[in-house]
Amino acid sequence: MVTEGQYAEKMKVAYPTSEEDLVDFLKRCKISNSPTMLCPRCSVIFDKEAARNVERFKPQSKRKGK
Repeated sequence: MVTEGQYAEKMKVAYPTSEEDLVDFLKRCKISNSPTMLCPRCSVIFDKEAARNVERFKPQSKRKGK
């Protein structure tokens, strides 16, 4: 089971933080040799590989009554 803290940590890697400049985020992706993607719908930029890992790392909700 994945905790919310672990999920939040993975999210920090995939998307730029509010304090991080776009240029710094792009440099971080280039240093790690990771491709970046720009969402055409909402104009968000993200690390493609890290975002894919975050999607696989989704936390499971607790089952009620068990």
